[in-house]
Amino acid sequence: MKGYDSHPLLSLLRSADFDSLSSLGMVDTSSAKLFEQMAQRDPDPQRRESLLEVLEPQWQQLELSHSARQAARRLQDPRTRIVMAGQQPALWGGPVMILSKVLALLTLASQMEAAGIPTVPIFWIADDDHDQSELDSGHFHSGEEAGQRFPAGRRPIFDLNHLQSPQDRLASLQQALGDAPHAAPALRLAANSQESSPAAEFVSFLGQLLPEAPLLPILPRWLRTLQQPLVSQLLADVDRYREQIQNAIDHQVQLGIPAPVPAPRGMPLFVIDEEGQRRRPEELDLSVADVLALDPQRISPDALMRTIVQDQLLDPAAVILGPTELCYAIETREVRRCRGYSMPAWLPRPRLRPISSTILDRLEAQGVNLQEVHPAADAVELIPSPLAARKAQEISEQGTTLIDEIEKVGSSPDATPALRRRCARLVKKWRQQLVQLESSIEGGLELGVEANRQRVRALLEEAFPAGQEPERSRNILDLVAHHGLAVVDRMRHTMESVEEPWDGGILVFEENPQMKQENQDASG
Repeated sequence: MKGYDSHPLLSLLRSADFDSLSSLGMVDTSSAKLFEQMAQRDPDPQRRESLLEVLEPQWQQLELSHSARQAARRLQDPRTRIVMAGQQPALWGGPVMILSKVLALLTLASQMEAAGIPTVPIFWIADDDHDQSELDSGHFHSGEEAGQRFPAGRRPIFDLNHLQSPQDRLASLQQALGDAPHAAPALRLAANSQESSPAAEFVSFLGQLLPEAPLLPILPRWLRTLQQPLVSQLLADVDRYREQIQNAIDHQVQLGIPAPVPAPRGMPLFVIDEEGQRRRPEELDLSVADVLALDPQRISPDALMRTIVQDQLLDPAAVILGPTELCYAIETREVRRCRGYSMPAWLPRPRLRPISSTILDRLEAQGVNLQEVHPAADAVELIPSPLAARKAQEISEQGTTLIDEIEKVGSSPDATPALRRRCARLVKKWRQQLVQLESSIEGGLELGVEANRQRVRALLEEAFPAGQEPERSRNILDLVAHHGLAVVDRMRHTMESVEEPWDGGILVFEENPQMKQENQDASG
């Protein structure tokens, strides 16, 4: 089952308004057109050679799977395309969204291979971010916490170390997983991926979770020296850079597309100061010349500049992005066009919505259309009352007639100023109250219907705790602990089986389909 939300950029993408999409740097994401473009997009051999000189020694130091090492060797052929996604590290693997990104990346690479386009998936692990909230492990079904705190500050994630012992951290995780039926394999997965730092542990976790995947990780600091000429180019005329970003922002806002990252007021990067904190150069009173004279390892691009650096150095054929990431990637399009920088195909990632089959069955039993189920769904709209709707419409018509008459009195040339003011106040107030009354009638007239709605509200809260998508809130290991490692294969199968996955749709998959089959067998 596939659904959509109302995000303006994704809605524009599905509208097939190709003139507007082209002006935003977007491409036709229908599979046939997409792979045709990929086949025609030849990587730059010189950039690939420079990239591999830096990356191969780093990959040799990691415990990569056989498939990943084969993928690294395949990159030596410059005809092999790169596809990319990325995410900040998170504790215990983080929310399910991270796994969704990785599976989307593997799905795209597999589809391109099937289309005759040699492709390697690369996952950018943004461990130079200093926002510690990105380390959030996500929600556990038990309600327990399994995360930990780090010293406050702006230290990059790559420079953080776990403060608890491995044994204490595992004990905390075990408590959070509780009596989940598959807690043991989830704990083994966690134990086998433990490292001294969150960043290193995250790299290890992805390898443990997907041991056969041809997935190659990249850490930003590996590319510090390689990015230096590009940094110098952008800082040589930083005012022009800011102007190009602002022009792109103004255009996309006019189209109704949000621009989540404002144009930088100063240089589009951070500097690692003497205390290891990630700060803007202006905070340290550094000029452009001062920044360029620093050790390259101390220079960390900001969110917008990072997308340019990634794409220019890696030269990917496509980059998979979430809706917010997509909006700020397109903010850089004018910089890329004017300077001849890499413009990969930006693809909205397919999002996964894991929901228990039991909850889906119970919602259907209440008469709910499952296509209309989402975190912000209103039980009144899901379970309408024809009687209440008719009565609300009758009262609305009667009330509107009365309010219109009052408005006519207030606009009469014979009305005094005092009467006009009073009529205007009443009209405004009563129209608002009439809307509220309609809503109250629709939501509260039939007691029998309201009882059904209460049951639906409880099911929605169970499916979407605190009104959040489970993909963005639920921890990966918690999902595995409750449904086994096979849930990862079901997630991947869901992505691979959808006809057009690159339109930003939401793919609903049942966490526990075997339970439904067992129930059917028992009742048969």
